[in-house]
Amino acid sequence: MEKRNNRLLNAKLNKYIIPGIMMSLALQLGNIVDTIFVSNLIGVEAMSAVTMSLPVETVVQLVGYCLGIGGSIAAGIMLGKRDKEGASKLFSATFIVTLLVGIIFSVSALFTAEPIARLLVSGEGNLMHYTRDYIRVSMLGAPVIGIGLMMVSYLGAENHPELSSAYLIAANVINLVLDYIFLRFTPLGIAGASLSTVLGFLAAMVIFIFYIRSDKRNLSLFFLKARDFVIIKEAVVTGIPMLIFMAANFVKALGLNTIIMNLIGEDGMAVFTVCDNVLLIVEMLTGGIIGVIPNVAGILFGEKDYVGIRVLCKKMLKYSYMVLAVVFICVMVFTEQITILFGSSGGELGRQMVDSLRIFALCVVPYLWNKFMVSYYESIEETAIASFVTFLQNAIVVLPATLAGILIWRQIDGIGIDGIAVGFVVTEVVTAIAAYVFRKIKHKGSTFYIVPDKNPGINLDFSIKSTMDEAQDVNKKIIEFCRENNISAKKANLAAVCAEEMTVNIIKFGGKTSNWIDINLCIEDDTCNLRIRDNGVNFNPLEYSYDSEDFDIHGIELVKKISTSMNYIRAIDMNNTVISF
Repeated sequence: MEKRNNRLLNAKLNKYIIPGIMMSLALQLGNIVDTIFVSNLIGVEAMSAVTMSLPVETVVQLVGYCLGIGGSIAAGIMLGKRDKEGASKLFSATFIVTLLVGIIFSVSALFTAEPIARLLVSGEGNLMHYTRDYIRVSMLGAPVIGIGLMMVSYLGAENHPELSSAYLIAANVINLVLDYIFLRFTPLGIAGASLSTVLGFLAAMVIFIFYIRSDKRNLSLFFLKARDFVIIKEAVVTGIPMLIFMAANFVKALGLNTIIMNLIGEDGMAVFTVCDNVLLIVEMLTGGIIGVIPNVAGILFGEKDYVGIRVLCKKMLKYSYMVLAVVFICVMVFTEQITILFGSSGGELGRQMVDSLRIFALCVVPYLWNKFMVSYYESIEETAIASFVTFLQNAIVVLPATLAGILIWRQIDGIGIDGIAVGFVVTEVVTAIAAYVFRKIKHKGSTFYIVPDKNPGINLDFSIKSTMDEAQDVNKKIIEFCRENNISAKKANLAAVCAEEMTVNIIKFGGKTSNWIDINLCIEDDTCNLRIRDNGVNFNPLEYSYDSEDFDIHGIELVKKISTSMNYIRAIDMNNTVISF
């Protein structure tokens, strides 16, 4: 049996990894830069205010994140099934809803920011005022942040991961520059840190023009009637794990802030802020690799390419843990320097930060595994498992574990700050174990991947180099496969002719980027489906018609006539053509 060599898919995954890392880097860097600038230019108390504002930040980002990630995965599955119109309608619905919700946040910001700050912080001190000023500007900028986050998710699934990363890099470079200007040379104070983030997201939107003008774009904005908005349920259902993640993050941030402030005070909040930012650094460097999974797996799942899904997951997990190993060593070796970066001036508080951070670093290994599970399971529509992991990791386990950690550690050293770090380590380990048990109960006898080991039906799955010598063997391989599996001579000849014509045309006109061609012939329920995947120039055979002797692609019209149906999509920046007989 011929086997696909996966070089074509691996090459495309490599293309997604670097933009993915850069995108994650830029996305998390804004929060880290805000914290560093605020702690060093205003003070540790203001740094704590940024953390106190996290529940509101989570709510502001909720719609853009959830509809963006859920919608892009659902749209990817639709594109994998060749439903471009449905995917475009879903994109349009999520865009409109995200914008409208953002406007509601903006209008309410002027009269709700202070009451919310008073709920988050008791008393009339500087911490409350800092928190109020920070969240007011964040709420005013909600439409910009929401659309920015939504578009980042769609661009990743729409053959443009480089534009996603370019947008976030530009947004955060602008944020970094404005942070320094606003905090150093204006009286804006902590509001300047929040304003710089909003302005960065807004100014960088000029990059979206490149997407609008792209010939690789599958999605368009549709004018929708009221009844068309029912399609948004596809984004909501697929985005349930992210919705739960954001809701749990709200509960987590609010709960942790309350527990730490009441049991330890502002010193505990400062230590927690440093640990949380180190976790953001881990997310920043590994999240971009893991983030390739929802961008690609949804499309592969829609195509029922389960072999490709395994290739994707193994590669992303391997790269993630390689990066994590480097991060872990750096945190352990340069712990004191990291705490100084976040405003530590040494002394007892500095020592507590160093001790807690070294304990906290132990949680990053199971943390990455849990993040991987969520990304993978939501991509294959196993939202129950993804939601279970998210809820445990961010709400059910973390709050009691942190509370117990503080109380127990207080009996050891009389302070309890290290108990915060212990609580996080326990949370990630318990979540990983519980997820394993839950999967075994829900899918008895299943492996981690749940999906079948092989693609459905009887498959001939192989790869050829883009050369005429190898194209000559395609016909023979298909005829021999059909004979071995008792497929009628008529269907065998049709499949062989179509495969040969398509591969020859790819080799002739695919351009310099075309180096491998994946061919899959699947026999399922008396239907033959021939799938051809290549990384050549963007070419839709359904739209081709003869126009001149200079550019005559022979065989396309023949394939259209002898096949029952023919579908095409440009996905994962590859041409994907499916021909049925």
